[in-house]
Amino acid sequence: MEESNMNRRTFLAGIGAAALGLGLTSVGCAPKAESASGDTRGTGTSWDEEVDFLVVGSGTAAMGALAAAESGNGTVMVIEKSDMMFGGTSSTSGGGFWIPMNYLQKEAGVQDSREAAVAYVNGCAGSRANEALTEAFVDNANPWLEWIHNLAQAEFTIGGAQDYYDQVDGFLSFGRNSKLATGNAGDLWSSVKSLLEEKGCEVRMGTALKRLVVDENGAIVGVIAEQKGKEIAIKASKVLVGTGGFDYDPQMMARHLPSVPPLSNAVQTNTGDGHKAAARIGARLEMMEGYWGVPFFHPGDPTTFDPSATGTSYNKESTDWNSYRGKPGSMVVNKQGARFGDEATMYPVFTREWLDFSSSSLAFENYPGFFICDSAYVESFGLPGTKDGGEPNEWFVKADTLEDLAALLGINPTGLVAEAAKMNAYAASGTDEDFHRGEKESSKQIWPKGIDRPELSNPMLGTISTPPFYGAVYLPGTCGTSGGMSINENAQVLNVDGEAIEGLYACGNCTAALSGGTYLGGGGTLGPGSVMAYIAARHAMGAAV
Repeated sequence: MEESNMNRRTFLAGIGAAALGLGLTSVGCAPKAESASGDTRGTGTSWDEEVDFLVVGSGTAAMGALAAAESGNGTVMVIEKSDMMFGGTSSTSGGGFWIPMNYLQKEAGVQDSREAAVAYVNGCAGSRANEALTEAFVDNANPWLEWIHNLAQAEFTIGGAQDYYDQVDGFLSFGRNSKLATGNAGDLWSSVKSLLEEKGCEVRMGTALKRLVVDENGAIVGVIAEQKGKEIAIKASKVLVGTGGFDYDPQMMARHLPSVPPLSNAVQTNTGDGHKAAARIGARLEMMEGYWGVPFFHPGDPTTFDPSATGTSYNKESTDWNSYRGKPGSMVVNKQGARFGDEATMYPVFTREWLDFSSSSLAFENYPGFFICDSAYVESFGLPGTKDGGEPNEWFVKADTLEDLAALLGINPTGLVAEAAKMNAYAASGTDEDFHRGEKESSKQIWPKGIDRPELSNPMLGTISTPPFYGAVYLPGTCGTSGGMSINENAQVLNVDGEAIEGLYACGNCTAALSGGTYLGGGGTLGPGSVMAYIAARHAMGAAV
């Protein structure tokens, strides 16, 4: 497990950290491109290579590379920072794409509309909505899906839980998650890589973006990249940047996020390379305080967890997408033993509960959290690291009483016992009077699967009463950050004055999310990222969008 040098005390630094502006002052002055004349712009640069369309990053940006290569309107190259892993964080997912009005809906009897989809995206984005960008995404979403389905022979189905914000106008509880039938995004990215190579597109692994190069008018003319420790200059009049988030840049995380999540399952090459390069040439960065959240079990002995310890760690195995916290017989509490949210909400929604800053304690009151359940829960559903109802791994402690469990975890015992009593009463009535767990349509689409408890009036509410009791430290984490370059409806990057930077495009987690940082639903990053990459390539290569 790789640790960074980020101090966990930054988690308690206060919400004001998000208002520090661009936050890239530590980058320093723009380094000079290799040039006989020594200037920092493109004039006089000695180019090592030249292509028409350069794609930086192989996640959702690879969809743009494929669209550009298929157009036949110029040469295309992909550079990827990782030596071995094509596809980045995108390729490690289950392969869900949030695509409104997709071709799968008709067969499933789902009613969707452009009006509803636009309303939902803009409603989730709120005051941050860019209507032209929203409409471009919605209008091109299904065309992209049909295109990649036909070109890569990729089979899609309608996935599980869909839209995550039930109260927003245009919400659809089922139908907008187009999920790869294999359940493995790596299968699709492997096909995309093969198609790129078949079409003559060079895919260069182990090559990282260092700087963007512009001419005297501020237009892109190429990039400086690093390959095997050596800088190379690649000339390109059109560049698509898809370098992912900044999850593993400690300074950027500490400067921009109001509290720094201690865990992430994003790939460790996500160090904000695209953000930094774009900022150096005057690109506008927005929504830098946001991240795509997902809860994690602390992957270690809970009795030794130190909330002020250093480290933002990569971990994939302890992620709780929608697997544990919403099932009957469990709850998530804070140090006072009090629940702090609806555990059956979707993972990015529940993660926001950790940002509840207390004006009385002057701290993020819900950090750390604790997952609590009883032995009946373990027998029915198991826990991470267990098989066939066996004993949980070292992430959990157990005790014969809730008071003893509270002592082991550092929870207020009176509060924990009282909260369990409330949960038991809610299980008997079927109604969670505090957070209405199990009442949302989005919850009903996902959590009842695998719960065989016909005696429960609410399948997400069960008693916590059968000893021994189990507990683990439960934490916020990221599956990517959600702020970055501001883009328009053509996926062109905007400068600080809101004008398009000629030749520069961006997609995915290095951009300011078109949803305003709200995770729309299942596939809420891969869908918009892939579609905007597709739009970028077609615009750059002169194809109709």
